[in-house]
Formats: sequence, C-alpha cells, structure tokens
Amino acid sequence: MAFDKVKASAKRGLASGRARVEQTRAQRQRAGLLQELGEAYYAEHTGQATHEAVAGRLDALDDYERTIRERQSVRQETGRQARDIMHPEAECIGEGETLVAAARRMRDLGVGSLPICGPDDRLHGMITDRDIAVKCIAEGRNPSEVKARDLAQETLIWVNANAGVDEVLRKMEDHQIKRLPVIDNRRLVGIISEADLARTLDEHRLAEFAERVYAAP
Repeated sequence: MAFDKVKASAKRGLASGRARVEQTRAQRQRAGLLQELGEAYYAEHTGQATHEAVAGRLDALDDYERTIRERQSVRQETGRQARDIMHPEAECIGEGETLVAAARRMRDLGVGSLPICGPDDRLHGMITDRDIAVKCIAEGRNPSEVKARDLAQETLIWVNANAGVDEVLRKMEDHQIKRLPVIDNRRLVGIISEADLARTLDEHRLAEFAERVYAAP
C-alpha cells in the first residue's frame, strides 16, 4: 500500500513538472512572437519592411493563441466525465406504455428518441421516432396497442457515468446516435445530447462530431 502511494505521488509530481515545463515553453514562444512583431513594426516605421511583414507576424501570433486555446480545451475535455456533461433526471418511457404515449412524450420534449425504463428504473432499451414510423405505422400496427418494449432496439448503446468525454464521443460517433444514456450502478441517471456536447466541446471538435454522426451510413 505504501509503495502504491509513493508511486501515485511520483506520477503526480512528474505530471506537475511536465505542466510547468510546457507552460514555460509556451511563455517563451509567445514572448518570441511578440518580439518579432515589435521588430516588424519598427522596421515598417523606419521604411525597412512592408506592412505585409507586420501582417504576417500578427497572423503568426493569432495562430499561436488559437493553438493554445485548443490545447487548453482538449485538456479540459479529457478530464471531464459523462456525469459532468449529461443532463440528469432523464425522461424515459415505461416499457409497458404505448407508442402513442412515447410519441407524445417525444413531441413534448422536442426529442427524437427516448430511453425505455422498467419499474426498477433500469434501462431496458431505446426507442426512436423512426422506430415508431417504420416498425409500427408502416407495418399497419396500431400504436395505441403496441408497447414500448416491443420496439426496443436489440443493441443497446450506453456509457458509464465515470466514462471520459473521449469514450462518450467515440460511442456516439461509431453508432451515429445523438442521445446517449448514462448508467450508474446499473440505473439510468442521465442523458447526453448534442446540446450537452455543444456546451462542452470547442467549435472544431463539435464540427467533427456532427460530420461523423450525420454522415450517410
């Protein structure tokens, strides 16, 4: 046990040291870019350089600042878990409720899918508006008689509450789904939607997510 504590402490110290080195390197790089920009301004003022040289230094500084912001955003995302970005108390449809009730719940919530829960609050499946249209209406079945459990998708995709953001994105992108149930202790505790990701991801990563999820299969 003592060895494990020493090992963990050493890892924290190493990570902290690396962070300080990275911060120092970034500060020096930024200082160098600012110095080059100042020299370009002076050269333009004395007629030894054109305005294009100054513009080039400004662009280089802007690119550097953008890169730093993206790196910081990635580090923030990496440290967050599914429980941190989900919206809790997810609305679900009871497995014994009808598809009419499911459709109305989707309409009221403004969503296209719902988790199916049993009396034990455990996740029993997912149902989408497309399931209702294709597997019930198109088949001539009566949505007021068909139960939610009858259309539960065979392959259930979910994520543990302690899963990292990378795992959340990987599951949603691989299966091209826009709502991902979050499970803790075998019970449904929340849902991660596109809106939740929009509050978490930077614009570049969010655009990648949308491209992969909405890509034609």
